[in-house]
Amino acid sequence: MNAKSLLVAAIALVAAAGASAQEAVYEQPQPVASATTRAAVVADLQQARANGTLLVTEADKQAWGPFVTTRSRAEVRAEVLDAAASGELQALHAETNSFDGQVAKRAAADASRVVAALR
Repeated sequence: MNAKSLLVAAIALVAAAGASAQEAVYEQPQPVASATTRAAVVADLQQARANGTLLVTEADKQAWGPFVTTRSRAEVRAEVLDAAASGELQALHAETNSFDGQVAKRAAADASRVVAALR
């Protein structure tokens, strides 16, 4: 058993040494040629600052406009109460693999308690 573990350790050592023995290759940096002048870049920057379109951070790039709703609070509340009364709301949150398989019956039974609590 001891000889086997020594053999396995030796094989692992040889494999690790072979993997780390690769030659490092360094590539020289390539020169960069730009078609835009420094003055043009500075002018674009100043124009973006003046317009307010300068994107500095990741949060600026993901800026959302103001949220505008198309429905009133009463309409949304009525829709939720209807979904709770029909059992649709409970079915969305029910166990998919219950032991008795009675998701729809339990949802309908619970609907009256949920609607009463919401009203």
